[in-house]
Amino acid sequence: MKRSKKNSEDAVYRKIKSAIRKRYIKQGSQLVEITLAQQLGVSRTPVRSAIKRLEAEGLVNSVPNKGAFVITPTLREIEETFLVRAQLEKMAARLTARKITKKQLTLLQELINTEAAVFDKNNLDEYFSVNDTLHLRIAEFSGNGVLCTYIRELLDKTRIYLILYDPFFKLEYSPTAEHQTIIDALKKGRPKETSKAVERHIKSSIEGLDSAEILPEDYLSI
Repeated sequence: MKRSKKNSEDAVYRKIKSAIRKRYIKQGSQLVEITLAQQLGVSRTPVRSAIKRLEAEGLVNSVPNKGAFVITPTLREIEETFLVRAQLEKMAARLTARKITKKQLTLLQELINTEAAVFDKNNLDEYFSVNDTLHLRIAEFSGNGVLCTYIRELLDKTRIYLILYDPFFKLEYSPTAEHQTIIDALKKGRPKETSKAVERHIKSSIEGLDSAEILPEDYLSI
């Protein structure tokens, strides 16, 4: 019985998250429990649980006495987050390039191979997980725990933004080649080259957001 309840909650969570990603539920929209429950043919309990999970992920904000709303980050906020992340990841890459081991390089290469396979299957949830793991491992291998903590937080933020403004669908863009360039630089033990490869990679993510042609109309510059 508990398993059935859990499965129901997971199914409702996935449906609402998918609706947000596909823009069936637009940014800034209020998630009304009773309306969603009626549309999904469930009670309000799994809907309430799903909204709490989405809030924990950062996709939804709850406003006291008003309700839960899909977040509405500005394009400037998104770009600034990516830029800060780029600086921290460049620092981590330089440190990692000086001390990375063969075993660690093998692990990173395996992640890239997995990433390519997952992207080909168009499984975005699994793709984001593998992508974040790759970036986080490079940070962890730097040996700087504080740096790694901040990068993890920014990865969480940018993953949310990519869910909302996903250029991979429309542009069929896969960063696997850029990731491989980063790993190749790490193999050579060249801090500066690795740092530049990371910078180019994250810059292309920002440019992908800017040119995806899927931003709301109020973000367009006229």
